[in-house]
Amino acid sequence: MAEPTGKIDISRVLNNTFGVIARHPLIYLGLSFLIVGIPNALLQTAQGNFTTGADGFNVSASYSSQGFGFIALMLLSIMLQATLIVATLNDLRGKPLSLVDCVARAFRKLLPLIGLGIVMAVGIGLGLMLLIVPGVILYLMWIVATPVMMAEDRGIIDSLKRSSELTSGSKGMIFVLLLIFLVLAIIFGMFVAFIGSLSTLFLAIVTLASNTITGALQGAGVASIYVNLRSEKEGSDTGAIADIFA
Repeated sequence: MAEPTGKIDISRVLNNTFGVIARHPLIYLGLSFLIVGIPNALLQTAQGNFTTGADGFNVSASYSSQGFGFIALMLLSIMLQATLIVATLNDLRGKPLSLVDCVARAFRKLLPLIGLGIVMAVGIGLGLMLLIVPGVILYLMWIVATPVMMAEDRGIIDSLKRSSELTSGSKGMIFVLLLIFLVLAIIFGMFVAFIGSLSTLFLAIVTLASNTITGALQGAGVASIYVNLRSEKEGSDTGAIADIFA
């Protein structure tokens, strides 16, 4: 194993993120479709983010910018991350993956995960209200709190503190990594907009697919960031991290 550098390795995170999804598309995309894709579409519809008119089917601003929607998105994303951290660690260790097992292990920590999601949503939400920057900083600090809770069996506050420790010195690189994913999302969003100009049905399908793919990338990406941070800062072997799920 290479000597730990203490800094996140963007190329390794990207390779792990896309690699685990490519190796197990049914599990990653299936989980994302059930936990994020469908609920996301339903919430968007309920809050009027899907509207029809003379020009067809249009998508307005994301519901994540609204109060209830922001909290709902945070909680759903945390549940997805909780299931995918199990899948990602097992995959990187070479163990077989089980959709049922991934979901079951996440539900065992349902209440702590909900508590973590509420604390994160309130903290980041307030930070975004204070000129945006504090919220972005908190998001970068707490980005691996869910994997910490799942892999290290910590409480809410300890998970947030541990995430802050792991991301210390790497927030800039994590921000760059998130920008890469943002650019990819924008490109895909332009494709969705083009499809929407052709057909209402196509837009609905592509939007649902977009939500599903984004959820899978987010879940696998956060898990991969956590694994890489532990590896680079502490020299932790992936197999050792995954032993908690044995």
